[in-house]
Amino acid sequence: MQYRFQVVYFEATRRCNLRCPMCMTGSNDAHRVRQSFRRELSLEEIRDRVMMPARRLGIHTMGWSGGEFLLRRDALDLLRLTVDLGFRCSVLSNCKRLTRERLERIRDVTQGRARIVVGLNAVDEENRWSRDSESDRTVQVLRDCAELGLGQHVVITIGKYNTRSFEKTVEFCVRHNIAYNRSPLVPRGSGAGCFSGMAFDRDDLERYFHPALRRHPHGYVSYTPYFLSPELHAQASGGVRNNTVPQNPSIGCWVGSWLTINAEGDVSACPVLLDALSGGNVRDKPIDELVGSSTFFAEITDRSRLKGRCGRCRYQYTCGGCRAMAFYHGGDYMGEDPTCFFDPVDRSTVSEHEEETNRVFRQYLLVARSAGVYQPPKGGQPGAGSPSPAGRLYGRTAGR
Repeated sequence: MQYRFQVVYFEATRRCNLRCPMCMTGSNDAHRVRQSFRRELSLEEIRDRVMMPARRLGIHTMGWSGGEFLLRRDALDLLRLTVDLGFRCSVLSNCKRLTRERLERIRDVTQGRARIVVGLNAVDEENRWSRDSESDRTVQVLRDCAELGLGQHVVITIGKYNTRSFEKTVEFCVRHNIAYNRSPLVPRGSGAGCFSGMAFDRDDLERYFHPALRRHPHGYVSYTPYFLSPELHAQASGGVRNNTVPQNPSIGCWVGSWLTINAEGDVSACPVLLDALSGGNVRDKPIDELVGSSTFFAEITDRSRLKGRCGRCRYQYTCGGCRAMAFYHGGDYMGEDPTCFFDPVDRSTVSEHEEETNRVFRQYLLVARSAGVYQPPKGGQPGAGSPSPAGRLYGRTAGR
C-alpha cells in the first residue's frame, strides 16, 4: 500500500534538563535515560534510515522533540539537514535552552524556516506543576520568536488539572495569533503515575475542552470528537486519503497523518502511543519499507475497522475517535473512544455541533491553505467565484 503520511515526529533523545511530573518520554527515570542514550540513533542513521526514506514517502514536515532535543550535540546539524532536504522544520523545546542567541542560531541554520513548538498547559501559575517551568519563561520565548520571524506553536496537554484554565490558554494563543493543539495526558512514561487521577473524562471534554476547541479555527483540527460532515470534507479535499483517513487537510485523530519515532528508532502512529505500540524499528528497515510492510499501520489507518460507538458513527472517518484513549482505557486501539460524549444510534445520528464544526472548518481551510498544508481541488480557489463545487464552498467562506 502507498501511504500518505505528512509528518515525522521524532523524539530524538530522552535526555532532559527539566523533571516534569508527567513526562511522556520517561526523562525522570535516570536509568532509562542512560540506557536510551547508549542506543540513540546517530545523525547518519537518522539521515539514512529516516529522513531520506521519509522523502520517498512524501513527508513534508520533520518535527524534532525529546526529552529536550537541543541537548543533542548534533541538534543544529540535524536542523540544517532538515532544511537542506526540503522538509519543513519544527523544534519542540521546554524553553530552558532557548535563549535569544540560540533562537537566532536556529533561525540562521534553518534559513528562517523553523517553527518553535512549546508546551504551555496554563498561562498562569498552574503551568509549573505539570511543566516544571514558569509560564512567563515560555511566553517570553514566544515573544522572541515573533520578533525574530520564527514560527510559533503551542501544545496544551489536557487533563483534570487544567479544565478551568484551558479556555484562558486558548484565548491567549488566539489573541497572539499563535497556532495551538491539544494533546491528551496518557499513562506513558512518567504519566503513568498521574493518569488514574488526572486524565480527563467525557464530562471534562464536553464541559470544558471541546467548546473552546470548536470555537477557534486557530486550533490544529486534530482533536476528537470532530463533528465534520464527511460530505463537506470530501468536497473540500477532493477525496484525498491515507488508507481511509481523510487528508488535505488532515482532521480528527492524529493517527494516519503522523509517523512518530522514539530515540531508539521504534516507530508508531502517534506521539502519545510511542513506547506502547510499535510498527517496527528503523534499524531493521528504513522507515518507508517498514511502514509499507507493516500490518500495524495497515490496520490502525483503516477507520472502517473501528468498533463500538466509533464504528457506527456518522463521523467515523472525519473524526476516528482518539486511538490513544481507546488503547489506554480499553486495551484495543481500534475500540471506541471512551472519552467521547457523543452517543450515536447509527450513522444517521447527526451531532448538534455539526453545523458549527462545518462553519469553522471552512474558515480553517483558508488558514491551512496559507500555511501550505491544504491544496484546493483543481478548479476551486478561495473566494474566486468558481462554478465548481469547491468554488461554491469557498465562496460561502469568503462571504462570511
